[in-house]
Amino acid sequence: MLRDYQIEMLDRLKRAWKRQQSVMVQMPTGTGKTHLMAAVIRSLTHNHSPKGEGSSDQGGMVLVVAHRRELIEQISQTLNAFGIEHGLIVSGKPIDETKQVQVASIQTLVRRGLIPANAPTRSLSLFTLHFSLVIVDEAHHALADTYRMLWEWWPKAKFLGLTATPCRLNNAPFTDLFQTLLQSWTIQEFIDKGWLSDFEYVSAAPNSEALRRVRSLTKRGADGDFQNKELATVMDVPESIEHLYKTYRQFAEGKKGIVYAIDRQHAQHIAEYYASQGVKCAVIESKTSADCRQQTLEDYRRQTIDVLINVDIFSEGFDCPEVEFIQLARPTLSLSKYLQQVGRGMRVSPGKPHVLILDNVGLYQIFGLPTEERDWRQTFFGLASGKGDTKSGRYVVLDEPDGQSDSTRQRELVNLEMVRIKKGGQKHAGLQIFLKDGRYGVLNNGKVSCQPRFKEIVRLHDEGGYFAAGIYGGKLYDNYVEYASLIDRRGIDMGLRLFRNVKWQDGIFYSYYLPQDYKQGDFYWSIYWDPKGNCYYDDDPAFSMVAGVEVAEAYEHNDRRQYCHKLRYNTGNLSPRFFISDMFFNKDIIIARDYLIVKRDKNHAYHICGFLDGTVIVQKEDLSGYQQMLLNGKKGEVFSSLPKGIQRITPVSYIYYQKDLGLKNLWRNNKRPIFQT
Repeated sequence: MLRDYQIEMLDRLKRAWKRQQSVMVQMPTGTGKTHLMAAVIRSLTHNHSPKGEGSSDQGGMVLVVAHRRELIEQISQTLNAFGIEHGLIVSGKPIDETKQVQVASIQTLVRRGLIPANAPTRSLSLFTLHFSLVIVDEAHHALADTYRMLWEWWPKAKFLGLTATPCRLNNAPFTDLFQTLLQSWTIQEFIDKGWLSDFEYVSAAPNSEALRRVRSLTKRGADGDFQNKELATVMDVPESIEHLYKTYRQFAEGKKGIVYAIDRQHAQHIAEYYASQGVKCAVIESKTSADCRQQTLEDYRRQTIDVLINVDIFSEGFDCPEVEFIQLARPTLSLSKYLQQVGRGMRVSPGKPHVLILDNVGLYQIFGLPTEERDWRQTFFGLASGKGDTKSGRYVVLDEPDGQSDSTRQRELVNLEMVRIKKGGQKHAGLQIFLKDGRYGVLNNGKVSCQPRFKEIVRLHDEGGYFAAGIYGGKLYDNYVEYASLIDRRGIDMGLRLFRNVKWQDGIFYSYYLPQDYKQGDFYWSIYWDPKGNCYYDDDPAFSMVAGVEVAEAYEHNDRRQYCHKLRYNTGNLSPRFFISDMFFNKDIIIARDYLIVKRDKNHAYHICGFLDGTVIVQKEDLSGYQQMLLNGKKGEVFSSLPKGIQRITPVSYIYYQKDLGLKNLWRNNKRPIFQT
């Protein structure tokens, strides 16, 4: 019985085959690509379609090609479960040409001369089977000329490539073999719908010894990945293996899992150490005989063995939903290998709330979480690489412990140089503080809203409706000073310059700086910031209604002889200071130095550019031109550039010069005015 997403993909595939001959399908590890394959085969063998144009009478014949023995075995088991008879083209077995479906090892096809690796197409040995459909499993491996010969030998057939990861280390596209890509749901969507297991992710810390070891690796193999010899030299050392075990013991002891090692020797060293600590474990790798491998898997399923330590053998084709943890002990630059490995634990199993991923080599810093959204079409067309970069860095969301047990667990993480990237069942929701490259920033629902530029972020609790204060360094004359900016409830950095010691009081923020040699009664620096008016003050401001708008007044630059005033609502910029002598009004408008305020529209203040025939020319709010404003608050003409004849003098000078404008001044008899509403 196919699931809804498999039925959807099957329908998309049939429609794609009407337009193209060769199609690649991407579905995440654990979502049943082999079941989709079986459904396609059953549909073809029952209906004898899709037939390649000019195909033989054996138009319903299907060839399935895989590159590993264990994949052949898994495909065969799935076809048996679907009741599909098939033959096997594998080493040591004769070909049964009567079977309509054949499952073949690509290596066997080469060795038997069915697809000679180094022979011209016309020199191919006779192969009498005519396939109308060729399926390539784990199609991201279809790199070599060997695979291309399949297209040359059966040019009339339809082709289907199946993979979870359509990407290549060398950034090469797949368009040399496949014409289009059908991309399935994201991993997160599969988790949300219950088709894949959720996960907890614990990774090596960005500044850990393990990450330093990985970043020290400079040599690359022929495939572009880390060179195995150097990997073993750096990672296959006693202290590293001991750390693997300590991490396992702390987080996964008693769970069933898989450890991915570098090579056979590394796997053996891990197994010996784990076994010495009482862990029931076994090594399994490509040279393990088929019978021995099968017995080991049976012991694992029956829990005679708890931990399988292997070398890539279960990166693909291993189906065991009971896996409760994955431990990554092998660094890689291959996105495909990373997702294939962690995907082995994400199959759903009764009683398994989530799988634990122990990333001891910091692959999170290279690739991010398995659920990170990836545009596979980019890698399919060769526009993005499937190769990671050790110089890249990922954010680490900082936990806020809810209780003592959580605090204890956090200390254990620190002691092991590990960080918890994600808890089971956790989604990045709301505002969260994260660390990246030694700097702090803010996420809003999992997306970066405040870039990591701060040396520290301090949470604010119901202070002015702001989320946090971001701390950064600067200079005040010859002194090093820690400044603070505020981060609002959207996670946006306000870009402020307050002092670190910041408090919310009486509707404004108060911050101060005490020099190191400060003594009681000495001078100290203070900055006030009014969020309502987006204004800085050197002294505690008072607020009053003036001519119908709210205005702040405070001493300027600690000068106790003279007040300054500022508008108390956001002008779009920091409000300029002005004096009462700069303020004029009538029943419709107010002019405060360089700003025009329309009383009926208090949401905006307009910056004055000059005057024209008793009207005010202001800059448009979108900065696209200039607007004429009448003294009754109504709008006049619009100009793309400043009009001819405009008088570019200060509003004070212009208004005093034009006595007939009908604007009143708030200054009375050279004294502070009585504020009016």
